[in-house]
Amino acid sequence: MKITTQISLDDVLDNFERSWTIVRMKDGRVLNLYIVDVDYEAFGYNIIVYNYTGSKSYGNDISFSDIDEIELYKSEE
Repeated sequence: MKITTQISLDDVLDNFERSWTIVRMKDGRVLNLYIVDVDYEAFGYNIIVYNYTGSKSYGNDISFSDIDEIELYKSEE
C-alpha cells in the first residue's frame, strides 16, 4: 500500500493491524515491523505503533508521514 494523502490511519489499521509487515521509508530504509496499532498524537502527526517481537504489546512508534509504502510480510514457508 503506497502511503498517500488519500490513505488514512484506518486504512492502515484495517489492512495491517497485528501483522508482520515490510515498511519502506521515504529515506530508503526497509524495516520488518509488527504493526500493533495506529494513533493520532497530540503533537499533530499520525503514528504507527509497532514492535519487533510480534507481541500485542505496544513498543515504538513511527511517524505516518515518514513512510512511503507498507506491505504484508510473506514468509517463504
